[in-house]
Amino acid sequence: MLAFTTCHWIDEPNWRHYRCRYCLTALGGGMLQKRDEPAAAVRRVPGLLPALAMLALLVVGLAGKSVAEDAVSLDAVLAKLAPPPSGEALTQIPEPGRKLLALRSYVRYGAKIADRWSWTKEQIKAFEGSPEQQALLAEIAAVSKHFRAANPGYEIYVHGTVRSLDEQLASWNKNDSVREGAEEILAAHKAAFGEDGLKPAKIDIKRLAAWLRDFKPSKRANLAAPGLTLHGRASAIDFQVMKDRRIYAGANSKQLESVWRAEGWDRKLKASMEAVGPSFFGPLTDPDEPWHYDYAAPPASGPRAR
Repeated sequence: MLAFTTCHWIDEPNWRHYRCRYCLTALGGGMLQKRDEPAAAVRRVPGLLPALAMLALLVVGLAGKSVAEDAVSLDAVLAKLAPPPSGEALTQIPEPGRKLLALRSYVRYGAKIADRWSWTKEQIKAFEGSPEQQALLAEIAAVSKHFRAANPGYEIYVHGTVRSLDEQLASWNKNDSVREGAEEILAAHKAAFGEDGLKPAKIDIKRLAAWLRDFKPSKRANLAAPGLTLHGRASAIDFQVMKDRRIYAGANSKQLESVWRAEGWDRKLKASMEAVGPSFFGPLTDPDEPWHYDYAAPPASGPRAR
C-alpha cells in the first residue's frame, strides 16, 4: 500500500499538499487537506489515482526485472563452474536447490562429462533404425521371450526410446526425491555461505566448487542429474513387469520392497538376463533399482560409451 507524506505548502497557506513518498516529482494530481481539518477531510485532486496506478506498476515492474536479472546473473556465474556442455542445461533448472544439486554432479564429473552427456536430438535420430539399435532391440526381445516362458502370465515391458535431455529436465524439475535433495543441499549451502550466499556478487567460484565436490547428501535422488543418465545414450534400459496388459512391477521405488523383493521379481529378471542378455549388466544398486540394467553393445556393433 502506497503511503503519503507532506511535501510542501501550496499557494494557499491553509492547505496542505500530499504526494507519494516513492515519487521524486510532483504528481499530476494530489490530495489536499485543510490545515485545521481532520485526516478524514482530505480532498481528492483529479489525476491522483491514475498516477498512483502507474507508480504501482512501475514498482512491481522494477521488482520483477530485478529478480529476472538476478537469475540471469546467477546462471552466468554458475556457468563458470559447469563443465561443457552442462551449462545450458543448468539454465533450464529454475529452483536454486535443484540447480545446486545438478551442479554438484556436473562439477564432480569435470572434463569427463562430455563422454557421458546425453545425445542431441540429431544423434538420437541417427540411432533410430541403425544396426546398433537393432542389436539392442534383438537382445531385449530375447530377454522378454525367456522371461515370458519362465513366468507364465507375465511379460516384460520396455520403454524403447532414448530419453532426451528435455525429458530429463522436465522430470528433474518436478521429481519428489530431487526436491528433498534440493532442500537439503540448499539448507547446507545457506549454513556454509549465509542467506545471501547465492547472490552473484557474493559467490566465490573456487570455494563453491570445492564445497560442491565435498558435499555428500544423506540420500541420493532417484534421478541422475539432467544429461548424465545412460538412458540418454541408449546405454541403460528399465525392464518392467506386466500382467494382463498392465504394469505390475514398475520402475517405481515405492514398489521396491513390497513387489520387487517380496515377490522375487528382481531374481526372476536377473535369471533371464544371465540366460540370454550377455550385453546387459546390473541391476543398478545405487540407487537401488532392480529394474535398471546398463547396456554395452556387442563388439561387432562397435564400442559404446558406458
